[in-house]
Amino acid sequence: MRIMFVNSIQMFGGGEIWMLRTLDGLARRGHDVFLLCRPGTELARRAEKMGIQVFTIRIRGDFDPFTIWQTARLLRRLKIQIVLTNMDKELRFAGIGAKLVGGIVVIPRRGIDYPLKNKIQYRFSYNRLADHLLANSRATRQALLQNAPWLDPDRITVIYNGIDPAPFFGPALRDIRSELGIPADDAVFGFVGQLDERKGIFCLLNAFKMAASQYPARLLLAGEGPMEAEILCFIKENGLADRVFLLGFMNDVSELYKNMDVFILPSLWEGFGIVLIEAMAAGKPVVTTAVSSMPEIVQHEKTGLVVPVNNAHDLADALLKLMKDRHLARRMGEKGRNRVLQLFTMEKMLDSLEQLFEKLLERKHEHMVSD
Repeated sequence: MRIMFVNSIQMFGGGEIWMLRTLDGLARRGHDVFLLCRPGTELARRAEKMGIQVFTIRIRGDFDPFTIWQTARLLRRLKIQIVLTNMDKELRFAGIGAKLVGGIVVIPRRGIDYPLKNKIQYRFSYNRLADHLLANSRATRQALLQNAPWLDPDRITVIYNGIDPAPFFGPALRDIRSELGIPADDAVFGFVGQLDERKGIFCLLNAFKMAASQYPARLLLAGEGPMEAEILCFIKENGLADRVFLLGFMNDVSELYKNMDVFILPSLWEGFGIVLIEAMAAGKPVVTTAVSSMPEIVQHEKTGLVVPVNNAHDLADALLKLMKDRHLARRMGEKGRNRVLQLFTMEKMLDSLEQLFEKLLERKHEHMVSD
């Protein structure tokens, strides 16, 4: 198959990581894959480094004639069969471009549980330009339908994000605990992600402060973001300099997962929570909040604990529960790893994508023949 992903985002985040991993996986399976994005972006740079064929255009308005014409010309020249878009903007200009060429399946992917707006441009985009919709969770699918009674539920397929679990298996190659001077008996909690408000960082810090006052524990925070100075201030004001470690950006987070006892993701809202899957693949129990897709990923009291959003007391109780019962924590970690292998591997995700693409191409062909 000849597949093009379209992304107009200038920042680099979880959706862009998903695109790169998926493009690489499809290419390894023998498909011809291409990326259309803005010039000079981190996405373009990383894709080119990975050997993905990248095309860039200066994307203007959603319905800009020149952007649509450039896109249609590229789709025709490359003989694209499948177009997968990332946001509403791409669906509009790339969807119209695909219609001008004809015979191309257009699939917008929704990676976060924001409902569609009940406006004419959304009805047009999702009913006229999109052949099908891809959601990364049942929560995202439900959000799509919430304010859009005009959208056919049968046109939405849920395919969970996937990872390669292999790097998260096996013993740690790096002893981060010893490097930081952490006593062997202390419980080690970890967080990986952007240091911003939506990740529930202050709820996490307050919960850890409460829990650590009752039990010897350390907290490792890996990531960068706008809240870094505030976090350092919190650590200093609360005398946690020897308890909370701000590690910055880490290239190999698999080593960090292997060095912790429990992983925490206390987000106020979230797209999917891929870090939950990574921690579970490393055999770690996870504590997260009851928002978005997280309760689908984490089975409460089986593979981890799910607590109310932005509730430091309940979060602290969950941390203490896993601190005091290491056997329970290990059992949850084992079940979490098995759940990843069953539902959240890259190979399973790619299998599902290929099946969806093939079904939609066949349907498109049959429709064209009948016309």
